[in-house]
Amino acid sequence: MTECNKLRLVTFKDLLDSQELVNITLETEDGGQQKAHLEILAAISPYFRRMIGTSKNNAWETISVPGTSKDTLAEIVNYIYTGQVSLREERVKPLIDAAELLVVPGVVKLCKQFLASNISVSNCIGRFNFATSYQYADLKGKALTFILANFEDVYKSNESFIELQIDDLVSILSSDLLNVNDEETVYWAMLKWVEADPNTRVYHLSNALRCVRIGLCSFKFFEDHIWTNELISRNEDCHGVLYQASQLFADLQNGDSPQIVFDLHHPFLRPRVPNEIIFVMGGWSAGSATNLMETFDYKTQRWFLSLNSDSVPRAYHGMIWHQGKVYVIGGFDGNQCFNSMRCFDPVTHLWEEKGCMYVQRCYVSVAAVGEFVYALGGYDGHRRNKSCEKYDSVKNQWSFIANMHNIRSDASADSLEGKIYVVGGFNGTQVLDSAECYNPRTNEWTLIPNMNTPRSGVKTVAFRGYLFAIGGFNGSNRLATVERYDKVTKMWTFVAPMLGPRSNFATAVINDLLYVIGGFNGLSTIASAELYEPVTNSWNTVTDLNLNRSALAACKVSNISTAHEYSFIGSVELQEAVSNV
Repeated sequence: MTECNKLRLVTFKDLLDSQELVNITLETEDGGQQKAHLEILAAISPYFRRMIGTSKNNAWETISVPGTSKDTLAEIVNYIYTGQVSLREERVKPLIDAAELLVVPGVVKLCKQFLASNISVSNCIGRFNFATSYQYADLKGKALTFILANFEDVYKSNESFIELQIDDLVSILSSDLLNVNDEETVYWAMLKWVEADPNTRVYHLSNALRCVRIGLCSFKFFEDHIWTNELISRNEDCHGVLYQASQLFADLQNGDSPQIVFDLHHPFLRPRVPNEIIFVMGGWSAGSATNLMETFDYKTQRWFLSLNSDSVPRAYHGMIWHQGKVYVIGGFDGNQCFNSMRCFDPVTHLWEEKGCMYVQRCYVSVAAVGEFVYALGGYDGHRRNKSCEKYDSVKNQWSFIANMHNIRSDASADSLEGKIYVVGGFNGTQVLDSAECYNPRTNEWTLIPNMNTPRSGVKTVAFRGYLFAIGGFNGSNRLATVERYDKVTKMWTFVAPMLGPRSNFATAVINDLLYVIGGFNGLSTIASAELYEPVTNSWNTVTDLNLNRSALAACKVSNISTAHEYSFIGSVELQEAVSNV
């Protein structure tokens, strides 16, 4: 807003407050009266503009405003004079009703922004229903996106879930974007909705059941819970679904794990799109740095080569998901160490050069706290260092912060509860077992207890309230061992080792599981990946990368509108599009 417009609004509000030149009185059904200037009201609201022809020469003419309280009308008038409105949850609906009646779209826009800004598990269905009834497609879309992304919590704890209309229930349960750990969750949610009013909803049971991608359930679950459910087995409309499903399982040889079979064109075998995706970029492969990017769909356990790889190959770099973009920091291309940073937007598919660091850094450790990204230590091509920098995305600028206590290259860092922890590394002489913690508020580093094992080429991950130090190189051997730090007891303790040794690998946490990816096993670069299950304290193999690589970097990308492009569905659709050209 220009200074001229601000001054104009202040002047108009002063005239209203002093009751100067007012020429209209607005009356509400609850007896409220609001004096104003008809010409100012008319400039904003077509409703009042229609009054000018008959009212401009009649001072103190009264206009009744139906269905509006005096407090609500006062807010509308205040907005017309100031451009501002005071919003609280209980006031939004009356304000929208009044703003729609008086045709004040600015108030409607602010109310919708307010409703969209604080969507939660407890109110998302209410927001969805409200937006549907008012035909606010943008607000409805945001509420639906939240419901899909947080579906398990929503269906279990939001009491309005069982009040959804059948068309809305089907729209939600049939969406590719429905975020569920397994298809059994969809079944239980569907059944909860039906059982809330079985006498009426049994007529919708067949439509609701078809939303469950039964082929992604185990045969045992189908046999124990779907086939034997009395509501389903007694419903003639469901018999066709049961027959199709039983035939499918027969074709899959009644296996207990048919979820390894996926088919975009079969309604029972079409996978959902994950809302969390691992992006892997760069690394060292076949004797040189690579620029190839891969994405991992954890619902289908498959890696896909991306068409959006950067033009710049690099290895021994940092990579982090921050403020809706992927940042790739520092690294080495086989000839030079970088101080550059590149940024990838997975929605627009664009790469962008960002502000350079003051220091060239390969073997760099990176982390993010709040609005800032941090780059720690590394190697500049001549010497290893303990200097650190932080990046301000608003200013697109790096600045130095306090040095670490120790020189560290090939270390690893992560953030935990507002602080940054960095562990291990190499100082040019020895592999380190030390670790330290940075407090951004005080700009101070504090040493914490040493690990049980010296580690360079290590990865540290903040996971479930602990700090995990995984694998690496102890100066003699590549390691499979894993230890975790408890910041309460200030102790490092070993947990289950990986299935194989690796250093200079990548890590990511998705779906509450810790993944380790690629690296060097002491003999060669590898494509293998594993995941750690904290409940069982065990490691399991995961599908291999498409490319053997070490010195790669990875990050988790969450809740993007283009997630399907980086998933199984997007990959198959792309292949089909290419084959049809």
